[in-house]
Amino acid sequence: MYTFNLQVVLDHRQYVEDNLKKELAEIKQQVLAARRQLDALKRKEMDTAAALKTEQEQGLSSDQVVAYHNYLKRLASHMVSQKDVVHEAKAKETAKQNELVEAVKKRQILEKLKDQGLDRYNQAMLKKEMDFIDEIAVNRFVRKALQSDGEKG
Repeated sequence: MYTFNLQVVLDHRQYVEDNLKKELAEIKQQVLAARRQLDALKRKEMDTAAALKTEQEQGLSSDQVVAYHNYLKRLASHMVSQKDVVHEAKAKETAKQNELVEAVKKRQILEKLKDQGLDRYNQAMLKKEMDFIDEIAVNRFVRKALQSDGEKG
């Protein structure tokens, strides 16, 4: 039976890869949530600007206009900071993807070594079987030759 000497290392690399996949999935969720939050802020800004325009057409006091503009400035500020959050999350996602790619490569190298070792083992077993079959054939031939010599003599 073939045993891979580096199986423990291969198992560890698979474990590391699985953990990186989980971490990447969590980061992707963070990116998605950050983008949704940014989209919500953009919608709020558009809705507020539309409401301001509608109310200005109906006549709006200067205090209310100032309040709307202050609110829009705060929204713009929140959007800038949220864009930074999205950018940071995307950077984390890219870094984690690169880390995962490296982990996959390391695992695949060991799997190739394992496959090569298994192939060598199977070839060695096949050679042993062929040698055994050849030995049996030679022994039969010798036995028949000896029997036929005994019958002649």
